[in-house]
Amino acid sequence: MIKIENLNFGYFDTEVLKGLSIEVKEGETLALLGPNGSGKTTLLKLLSKILEPRGGTVLILGKDIRRYSYNELAKTVSLVPQIHRATQPYTVFDVVLMGRNPQMDAMFPKESDKRIALSILEELGIYHLKDRPYTDISGGELRLVLIARALAQESKVMLFDEPTAFLDFKNASLVLQKIIELKEKKGKTIVVTLHDPNEALQVSDRILLMKKGEMVAIGKPEEVLTEKNLKYVYGIDVEKVSINGRTFIYAK
Repeated sequence: MIKIENLNFGYFDTEVLKGLSIEVKEGETLALLGPNGSGKTTLLKLLSKILEPRGGTVLILGKDIRRYSYNELAKTVSLVPQIHRATQPYTVFDVVLMGRNPQMDAMFPKESDKRIALSILEELGIYHLKDRPYTDISGGELRLVLIARALAQESKVMLFDEPTAFLDFKNASLVLQKIIELKEKKGKTIVVTLHDPNEALQVSDRILLMKKGEMVAIGKPEEVLTEKNLKYVYGIDVEKVSINGRTFIYAK
């Protein structure tokens, strides 16, 4: 689904990604894990064509991302951003309906587009918010609205940038469960940036552990999230414990 070869990117004289090569298989969830400044968000911006690489290639479905038009790419890749500042009081329904733009062949949405938007709102449990201004909802509700908008694009690949950031325990758990369902029930290919190794353990098939723009390790969660790797990346001692068959990681 996604193939990255020798990818390089930097801002001015600062290298952010250095010779990164990875593949993401269809229908899998890859979690990007690492400290601030490791290049996780930059990688998502390269995968969504917000940024262009300095070197190397990004292939989506075997096609160089530079050959995609923005509208064509939006039919294949959708992005749920970490930070979104609502400035206009669009209704929640209108925001989700905007996700239909790449699929529309006319200036105005059809009834079928509206039905899709409404069904997604119902599926995510936020139908009751449809007429509310999205400037007037909670952070957790806004994150679900942004997921709904991305789902309305009907893309095969979904990118999530720190989807649990600033959320309380309940809403963070809800968003993580939705990410799991998107893969298991809809077959989406997902790349998600996270800060908490425990969240990565919960949602991912594989983990890419990063530090200063380079790959430290990639593979199954239990192979990547070793005490040695985590100490190298974060500079702290950690311990792994198993409770009722689930593994948890905490700082010593």
